[in-house]
Amino acid sequence: MKKLITVLAALAVCIATSQAQSRSEQALFGQLITNKVAVSLSALDRVLKAPEEFSAGVLYAACSVAFYEKRLEDAGFLLYVAQLRSRFDMALFPPTGTGGNCPMLALAAYHQELGSFVNPALMREPKAYAKVVARLKSWKPKVTSTYEPGWEYSKKGSETKAEQAVADNRKEFIDHMSGLSTLLLDDAYFRAFKVAQDYNLKLEADPKRPSKEASDAAIHTMERIEKEKGIEGVTSVMKK
Repeated sequence: MKKLITVLAALAVCIATSQAQSRSEQALFGQLITNKVAVSLSALDRVLKAPEEFSAGVLYAACSVAFYEKRLEDAGFLLYVAQLRSRFDMALFPPTGTGGNCPMLALAAYHQELGSFVNPALMREPKAYAKVVARLKSWKPKVTSTYEPGWEYSKKGSETKAEQAVADNRKEFIDHMSGLSTLLLDDAYFRAFKVAQDYNLKLEADPKRPSKEASDAAIHTMERIEKEKGIEGVTSVMKK
């Protein structure tokens, strides 16, 4: 947990310093990253009431609060909508910063680090994962008259064209998650997945870490079930 706190604190600074946050979100962002639990939880609830209205930076910060407070379903939902929001905003608000100054680098780093905590935990809870997928399907970014993405941009584009630009990626993303959810809800697949995950994540010195033989057998079971169901799952990602 100490590692998580350190990572989240560093990433909060990364987001805050690398993005020109909109005035309307500055106060909320500060409330999310404060060490005052009651304040950060209140800010989290505010974001969850209208997650379609906030920028990716705020959604990622809210995700960190939710995960720290063991609200796993909310954390997973916020992690994924933050990714979708950043892609949509990138198309709608082309950033002026390029290379090392591109805000997408900071957001990608935030997603990767948060995902390293949230993804493994969420996949251990198939029912929560399924609920996250259902919430994702109904989420759609909203752009109010005062909305700002959190970075400097040249000129706002067309919302219709931005939606079209990310439509295929969004569909592929949600379809993949839907398929993975179906697999994780299969008892045999889930048992095998836990063995393979434990082998990959637990330290060699951990007596509860499965053997290499057990992991290989688990992966074989997962591959068989993925083939039977015609769904690209965890083993397909492992091979990429």
